[in-house]
Amino acid sequence: MASNANIREIARRAGCSPSTVSRVLSNQSANGSVKISTATCEKIMAICAELDYTPSIHAARLFSRRSKVIGLLAAGELQWDDENLARALSGTCSCLSEYGYRCLPLQYREDFIKNKEYLSIFRRCEVDALIIYGEIEDQPYLHELTAEKMPFMLLGNRIKDYPAVSADQKTGTEILVKHCIERGASKLVYLDLCRGDSSEQRRNGFLNIAGKEAPIISGGISVAAGYQVAAEAMKYSPDAIIAGNDALAVGVEKYLLEQNKLDLVPSSLLLTGGDNIEMSKYCTLPLSTFDQRSTDCAKLCVEIIVSHLEKQTPLRSEVLPVEVIFRDSTEPQI
Repeated sequence: MASNANIREIARRAGCSPSTVSRVLSNQSANGSVKISTATCEKIMAICAELDYTPSIHAARLFSRRSKVIGLLAAGELQWDDENLARALSGTCSCLSEYGYRCLPLQYREDFIKNKEYLSIFRRCEVDALIIYGEIEDQPYLHELTAEKMPFMLLGNRIKDYPAVSADQKTGTEILVKHCIERGASKLVYLDLCRGDSSEQRRNGFLNIAGKEAPIISGGISVAAGYQVAAEAMKYSPDAIIAGNDALAVGVEKYLLEQNKLDLVPSSLLLTGGDNIEMSKYCTLPLSTFDQRSTDCAKLCVEIIVSHLEKQTPLRSEVLPVEVIFRDSTEPQI
């Protein structure tokens, strides 16, 4: 066993260059642009075993200029306990591990943007690419990443022509609205979300089916917001309330429960949400909703990025269909 083994020593014994050793140890010998023979690979691995050598991650990055790490940036004020973000993180980590990569979770903070850390993490070889979850605006840092040719993809929302993986939330909302109309609803009210592509998709899906004159109430994204706007929604005497997400719908349920009006659902009032959060299954009246498949979107995002890094395929955008789920809030009780 050698105590001071390093890539240069292994290269000397194997009769090859240090970069060849680095490629073999980072599994680039088969998929990289430089092909390395099986005999050379086996010789290098045998020497590593003989020397009981464990490669330094810093040395590997120095020679390969690759970290085998993908950053996942939670944009804006998103926190990691957000269910869709948590699902995206799970999908990202599990899929990256299959390709021999790791995930670096990153939080959007003032100093992260002010100090241009989004560029520094590339320059320090801390990440090979960046997945940005939940960004709602065309921010200057996106322009800089593009100008510096730093590979990144958006996840969840679409902005301009940046490569993105998202779900077809417009169609998901349209299906829920049609479902309510088929059950006799004619006075529909929509509880709107905040800004961003997801919010716009859902709002447009509602208007496409309910009509441009259908009432839209500014809501928010939380249970508290849904509770606060429920009274305003009920002033329209609606027979269907289409909430922009599940949290808003749960807030409406709480309001109706306190007003002793929850028994109106679903006989006289239909209620739908969006996102299929855990609470949507277990609230007083389980919600009809749709799942934007954050885990699947994240996995597809990883596949596109890894292919770009290893095979130089272009980054591209994809839209996945949502999964619509019908539950008690729109279904007659038998």
